[in-house]
Amino acid sequence: MKSLPDDPAAEENPIALLEEISVVKSRYKLLCMQLEQIYIEQRESVKAIRAALGDTVKVVQCSPLSEEEQTAAQQLTCQTAEEMESLAEEVGFASDCSQFEVAQKC
Repeated sequence: MKSLPDDPAAEENPIALLEEISVVKSRYKLLCMQLEQIYIEQRESVKAIRAALGDTVKVVQCSPLSEEEQTAAQQLTCQTAEEMESLAEEVGFASDCSQFEVAQKC
């Protein structure tokens, strides 16, 4: 039977490697939980922003606007939706922890 040296380096000590793997696994689980919480909060924020934007668009649509103003309002709505989608894509990526949604295009 082969015996281990008295003070082996961590790379040579299987017990130390197993302990390191356990620590990495714990950190990974913690990061996954934090990422999930961030995703939930980001999704709620996007939902609130979309609701506010929708209300604003309704108010703008009910107001008598010139054709030029209506075109500008439509462009702003599409541009804002595209920016929100871009944000959602940056934050809402897929990971081993969970699957994230991607916003729809305008």
